[in-house]
Amino acid sequence: MEIAVKNCQRSIKINPGSIRQVLESAIRQLSSGKRIRGRNLASGFFFDPTNAVVSVLLVGDRRMRAINMAYRHMYRTTDVLSFSQLEGPLARHDSAELGDIVISPAQAKRQAGERGTSFDQELALLLVHGLLHLIGYDHEKNRYQAHKMREKETELLHAIQKVVR
Repeated sequence: MEIAVKNCQRSIKINPGSIRQVLESAIRQLSSGKRIRGRNLASGFFFDPTNAVVSVLLVGDRRMRAINMAYRHMYRTTDVLSFSQLEGPLARHDSAELGDIVISPAQAKRQAGERGTSFDQELALLLVHGLLHLIGYDHEKNRYQAHKMREKETELLHAIQKVVR
């Protein structure tokens, strides 16, 4: 399993090791010793979680706004964006490269304050949320998909809570 973390913001101190731990735990929990089958999953895609490759990019609000505008045509900051390598015309279904997760720690910190949770808990939620998008979950499709994604997030967060402390 390869998890690359690049921190391009300076406002919030981040421990790359804890990011790796959360994602490794989530991927292991998803697989439970089996190969993961996701939406791309719907197309019958499988991968061996021990070979999973994920990158995490931590950016400031300004850069997150620019990325959100470029890819979603929304000029506002957001907490997390995911870019799956498993979908689209260039997708390689023989690869364990899941894709990229982009997070704004500043937005995560604001949301943690609003929700009454810790920054680490919010960051773990965003990592799990981003990972689920990478393997094909999409809460924006319809209510059923949103419900399935929330269930899976909750399940994963409970399973990895020892790591998140």
